[in-house]
Amino acid sequence: MTHPPRPNRRPWTDPVRIGALYDLAVAPVFATPWTARLAIDGFRALHTALDLPGRAPGEFGPEHLLFVTFFGVLVTMWAVVRLVRGNVVTAVADTAGRAAFALLMMYALATGATPVLVVFLVVEIGFLLAQGWQLIRARRASALHPRETVTS
Repeated sequence: MTHPPRPNRRPWTDPVRIGALYDLAVAPVFATPWTARLAIDGFRALHTALDLPGRAPGEFGPEHLLFVTFFGVLVTMWAVVRLVRGNVVTAVADTAGRAAFALLMMYALATGATPVLVVFLVVEIGFLLAQGWQLIRARRASALHPRETVTS
């Protein structure tokens, strides 16, 4: 009796877990108004130093920082959930979220946002493709090796 391959539980080879580790490295920077302001100021300085086209990030008021910190807190929490309780459902949800983030970044770039976002866009698309491919492979494997039903 053959069984479908088990999900890859090694964090250094599983794209969903690697993506969660990446998010855990990046998102907490945006989780407080102080660190988010430093990051945004850094993006502005990089944009200016490289003389990039588009609009450099402007000054963020308290309302802007509130939404940025919501993002930082939620993405950090979501990364922890994926690391602790990662499964097919969280992998599908994260892959869909990465698609949404990538589309929103492309929209921002198309409407004049700083090209500094391209670095984050490339990472999002990379994880989207890696995670999507992993999900497709898992789906194909389960279709080729359906679980046998056990009757009592």
